[in-house]
Amino acid sequence: MKLKPLCLAVAVAITGCGGGGGGSSSSPSTPTPTPTTTLSGSAVKGPLVNATVRAYALDTSATDLKGTLLDSGSTNAQAAITGLAIPSSTTGPVLLEILADSDTVDLTTGAAPVITRMVTVRDAADLMSGDAYATPLTTMVVELARKNGDKNILGYSGDNNSTLTEAEFLAALPVAQSQVKASLGFGLVDDVDIMTQSPLITEDTTDAASQTAVLNYRTALEGVAAIAEKLKDDALAANAGSTVSTDDMFAALASDLSDGSLDGQDDDGALAAMADVPDVGASVTVDPSTLTIPGTATPLTEVSDVLIAEKEDTGISTDTSDIENAETTPVVVETTPDSDGDGVDDLNDAFPMDDSETTDTDGDNVGDNADVFPNDPNEWADFDGDQVGDNADDFPADPSETTDTDGDGTGDNADEFPNDPSETTDTDGDGTGDNADDFPNDASETTDTDGDGTGDNADDFPNDASETTDTDGDGVGDNADDFPEDASETTDTDGDGIGDNTDEFPDDASETTDTDGDGVGDNADDFPNDASETTDSDGDGIGNNTDNCPTVSNPDQTDTDTDGVGDACEEGQTPTGTVWDQFNWDDGSTWQ
Repeated sequence: MKLKPLCLAVAVAITGCGGGGGGSSSSPSTPTPTPTTTLSGSAVKGPLVNATVRAYALDTSATDLKGTLLDSGSTNAQAAITGLAIPSSTTGPVLLEILADSDTVDLTTGAAPVITRMVTVRDAADLMSGDAYATPLTTMVVELARKNGDKNILGYSGDNNSTLTEAEFLAALPVAQSQVKASLGFGLVDDVDIMTQSPLITEDTTDAASQTAVLNYRTALEGVAAIAEKLKDDALAANAGSTVSTDDMFAALASDLSDGSLDGQDDDGALAAMADVPDVGASVTVDPSTLTIPGTATPLTEVSDVLIAEKEDTGISTDTSDIENAETTPVVVETTPDSDGDGVDDLNDAFPMDDSETTDTDGDNVGDNADVFPNDPNEWADFDGDQVGDNADDFPADPSETTDTDGDGTGDNADEFPNDPSETTDTDGDGTGDNADDFPNDASETTDTDGDGTGDNADDFPNDASETTDTDGDGVGDNADDFPEDASETTDTDGDGIGDNTDEFPDDASETTDTDGDGVGDNADDFPNDASETTDSDGDGIGNNTDNCPTVSNPDQTDTDTDGVGDACEEGQTPTGTVWDQFNWDDGSTWQ
């Protein structure tokens, strides 16, 4: 690609992949070349001839961000980059640097460039697959990201540990870009990604919109250079001995902006390069329409003429009638940028990258507009809308609950035992939680000590699982009580239906009563009312103890001979009163 004069940019375009070609070698010691991708493009401020071009792996631990040198090249007489190829395996961010030396010429002016170093940072894949441009504004973005990436100010999100990591740097790039555009974009690049936008008319910028974007960006680039030159001129006017260059002032602008204000100072104090400028604010806020492109008499508002004219040298045939005679209307530089465009400058905006927020009254890093509790640093959201912040709300998604005092997972409002983590519900309302209540649905019972299924309150024997009721109140449970409805009896040992207490023969099922107290039960006692008699063997109504003939019925008890033996027992014997039996004879059969 051929590029033509006047551009404050470096354009790099991919033209192909190379390296590693050629035939095989018969020598085993010949190393295999590393595949590389050749980059081409231009270095532009106007387009720079004989400038040095270098590509480095990004190293955020280095003050200049330069890591391993991947390759170096130069620009030729047409300001095209030549001889620059990086390993095709390169990954991650790459720093592209364009340096002017004593031989470098700006094609627009035919003189040495006023800005001698420009950089950009791009991902290696993007750099090898498309165009990349290093411009004064990309240079400022990279510098701001380097200076502020580790900080936590002005929208940057570093950790303030004095070590800039690659992640912090990359996160800082979009913040720095917004800051640069808001301050030094002249109101022309608000919707432009200055890290990718072309500052040149190319074969791809074929419609009015794309050409207008080029024109606006290029005007902003020329404007930054013009502001740097004005600062130099104002310093020289105030001090004829000033030796500060436009290049020095450009570098100072980036440092100056790093603290959020263009005032001749950065975090370290007054900037030496701007020491002779009477009023930095006044110098940078000059009416842009009064500025000219450095080294020319072309007004800043007529950059379109430069873009169209340089096509002859760049070899671009794109029709640019859409921007012929177009004039831009750059606005005054903002000394205190408003990066998010919400009307509050970054220094006073608690959220300089969020156009929906400006204030953080409670300092909790959540803006007042989004913060449901703008005066409480501990709270900012109330998901369930119950007026208790989510951080303090034990139930942030439940508007009916906010607190769980006992930590049992049930909110205090629903928890009938808010201070007892073992209980939440009392179904029967008896004051004992369902978990501890052996009878959760019975308000009259809570405990079943013996586990017999009958509550202690109703259980006459709460410690005896075999008993629950004592109907007769005799202290013996109905299950064990042979007479559950008779308080005077509990046991019927002989099972005769008469309790042991009443049964005079508790171990004899055939007897229960001894009316005459003679020790023989009434059932067996032929004379239950006569303690002197129990048996009437002959059934004559006379007890054996009294009956003179107990084996023969003789109810009249006749004892004619009054020998104590009833006549019924003496039938057939001599009624002498003597009874003949074997005892009346001696061994010689002599009657005794």
